[in-house]
Amino acid sequence: MFEHGNFGQFGTHREIGLRYWVLTMLYKDDATGAMIMDRMEKQSMGFWRPSPGSVYPLLSKMASDGELELSMKGGKKYYKITEKGKDVINSSWFPWKNFIEPQDTSLEKTIKEIENDVEYLLEKSEDIKKNPSMMVKLRRITDKLKKV
Repeated sequence: MFEHGNFGQFGTHREIGLRYWVLTMLYKDDATGAMIMDRMEKQSMGFWRPSPGSVYPLLSKMASDGELELSMKGGKKYYKITEKGKDVINSSWFPWKNFIEPQDTSLEKTIKEIENDVEYLLEKSEDIKKNPSMMVKLRRITDKLKKV
């Protein structure tokens, strides 16, 4: 069994999260360590940026484990996901593939999601009525939907 916070050969919770995040980022195109950190910061909307001390050792380990391959371009190290790395993502129980595969943004799906959200709001209507700021927000949303 895993010790709390330690997954043996796989590393800690944080390392596993970083590992999958790196693999998803490199699924379609290669990048340098600095580019990976920049993308992570951008994806977290500026709330978090991994340290070089956590990213570079992880990239090195992933390369030695065969999940990434390294190439030099313009004097910089670029990392690229390997088939083994893709297998890690594709065999994962966690929905990392959602970050790779195109999301369904059809109007039909969007309307269905709105319908589900409205059902939820109806269930919570008593709580909403007790909160004037929520009522104001819902009126704004309703006004926008009427324009459609």
